[in-house]
Amino acid sequence: MELENFKELWDKDNRQDLPEISMEKQGEIHSPLQMLKINMQTEFWLMVVTLPMLLIGFPSASGNSNIVIISAFVVILTLAFIVYFYSRFLKLYKMLSKSSINTNYDLFNLKTQLLISKEIYISYYISYIPLAFLLSLIEINFHFEMKYNVAIFAISFFITLMLVWFIIKYWIYYMYGRYIEDVVGLVDELNGLEAKPKRGKQNAWFIRSQKFFMNRFGLKGNVINTVIWFVSVYIFIIVFLTLVLLLFIIIGAKLKFIDIQVLIEALDRLN
Repeated sequence: MELENFKELWDKDNRQDLPEISMEKQGEIHSPLQMLKINMQTEFWLMVVTLPMLLIGFPSASGNSNIVIISAFVVILTLAFIVYFYSRFLKLYKMLSKSSINTNYDLFNLKTQLLISKEIYISYYISYIPLAFLLSLIEINFHFEMKYNVAIFAISFFITLMLVWFIIKYWIYYMYGRYIEDVVGLVDELNGLEAKPKRGKQNAWFIRSQKFFMNRFGLKGNVINTVIWFVSVYIFIIVFLTLVLLLFIIIGAKLKFIDIQVLIEALDRLN
């Protein structure tokens, strides 16, 4: 009897007539998937444009041959990270383009792949933290004994940590996270699971401007909005950090715990 029950359960788990998803629900899921694909295309081209600018910052022109070798190693390692993670990026894009969502199995597979890809994407940016640590060491030629080198190292490393935190908290959410949450919520809803409440960021400036541009230019408006915010935030971060550093230096000089002449000499040695 137990063997017959087992066979019955096995047949249910392996049946071919899996329940189909209604066209209405398929349409609801395709909408955030379409936005994911557009944002992936946009980010890819932004990466292509900005990558040369990022590589310019590597101190490979140093007169120290050891520094040049280490810098070259960091560049190769960075490019290896980019190639690996963007190959996964491309694999996900192809899956989203070809994926069918006719059955419950398709939905669970889609949900799993999206959640895994999100964690891989986060790890991609986290992987830059040890590289930033090494670059900060290269920046000061691995000499902590010189005056202000510790401060220069700390500031360089802190700026990278701040950028990584910003990307993980905001960029990933507005570009991908909220659309993944929409898909996961719909999958859970179709399977009778309790959906997690959405974050209260629907009135954020990014979303407001996105709606405005999409109403004017359609899907291309999303690309325009993303590029504008990318450039604006990039400029804002540079200006903000520059002003903070200038303010810190001015206050330090006034309180006489920073020697401007020695600081200039330390910066000259780095160049």
